[in-house]
Amino acid sequence: MPETKPIIKKTVPDIELDREQFAHLEYVVVKIEKAELPSLSATGNCYRYVVANTVSEVTGYRQGTKEEVVHYCGTLIEDLNQRTIPKKKV
Repeated sequence: MPETKPIIKKTVPDIELDREQFAHLEYVVVKIEKAELPSLSATGNCYRYVVANTVSEVTGYRQGTKEEVVHYCGTLIEDLNQRTIPKKKV
């Protein structure tokens, strides 16, 4: 019978965003305002949003309710921060 070897899993160190040293790179919502654009959404609403950090600014348009646009901006900010802010081992 063949001898079985135990599976050894590599431990990956916990990693988090280094928000203390790089707080200036963290994106925040600057503005969400109703836009006068044609909209195909059921509510007929379209919003213009601006998210920024001290280095750059992202402007976009999103259809839906204001709550949906706020939720979208939160997801966008999480993604941008994951790509922008350096990570540190915990």
